Amino acid sequence: MEIKQFFKTPSLAEISKYKNHREISENLIENLLNINPDEAIIIRKDLIPSKYPNAKKFKKHGIEIIIPRYESLEQAVKIKKTPVQLRERVFNKIKNKAYRGYSFKPFTGTDKRTRNVLLDDCLEGAKICAYTKQDIKFKPLINVKVYDDAGRVQKDGAEAIIKVPSRIKNQSNYEFKFSSIPVIDSPEKWGISYNIMTTHNCKDKLFNIRYNYLHDKENSRQFNFCAHEIAAYLAIIDYYWNNKKNIIPLQMNQFAIPTQYAVNFYNILCRNTLIQTSKDKNPRKLNKVEKEILLWGLVHKKGHDKTFFARDKIKNYDWGFKKAVL
Repeated sequence: MEIKQFFKTPSLAEISKYKNHREISENLIENLLNINPDEAIIIRKDLIPSKYPNAKKFKKHGIEIIIPRYESLEQAVKIKKTPVQLRERVFNKIKNKAYRGYSFKPFTGTDKRTRNVLLDDCLEGAKICAYTKQDIKFKPLINVKVYDDAGRVQKDGAEAIIKVPSRIKNQSNYEFKFSSIPVIDSPEKWGISYNIMTTHNCKDKLFNIRYNYLHDKENSRQFNFCAHEIAAYLAIIDYYWNNKKNIIPLQMNQFAIPTQYAVNFYNILCRNTLIQTSKDKNPRKLNKVEKEILLWGLVHKKGHDKTFFARDKIKNYDWGFKKAVL
């Protein structure tokens, strides 16, 4: 399977041929931010804590950032903190540790599965959106068809059928239903936004199987969002703002939208960074879990607003290499 040009990143061989090479094992975030386009960084350090035998185990059982849990709709309405305000509060208090992602949990309705989100997927979802905004002849699109004219939408949220382009050449679009979309400015919106889910089932989701430890408080059955679903929700935000001047889907958005600063750092991870851990004979490219850990390192160093509080339009972002400003 060949990746579309927009999503391609340099291979291990290509990064190895960069003009300059530098090895680092400390102050990783600052060192990564302070590199040149023709420079390759080799991290000589184990990013995944030693208590986890491999990346898959850490992805399932590593430390997660827990967005505050509401116990009832009444409590949520009383506190009136939007998802981005809750993320800001939590993101700005994280420690210098390895994290596997963040989660939020529904408190109304029947499906109270914990919802899991990776920062890596937030970046990739934003990149898919940027891909659809290119000024090219055969323009790819994220198609959004909403169903929001029923009376129950106020209590259950709207639904939408979404078509999201694949990042793989000659592969059909992903088509799925997005449910529980908050679109009405009512008290119920505070609960609806936590119930969001889709029928999407790409390979990343299909094989994402996990069981909690026996004495964990939360159920093993969880809902893991992927980049396609995050791209879909960003397209829903655009649809409602551009067509209905409705800001509610953005106000109640559960996904961390990256800034250009975070995109610059992500490009460095994908285009300029190799790693050689104690288990590796030779340097290799970062895997998804290691990129996630480093993204949380960036949040720890630079804070929520500089990294995942977007003020500019994603379509205007530069997705090529651009040195981040310290």
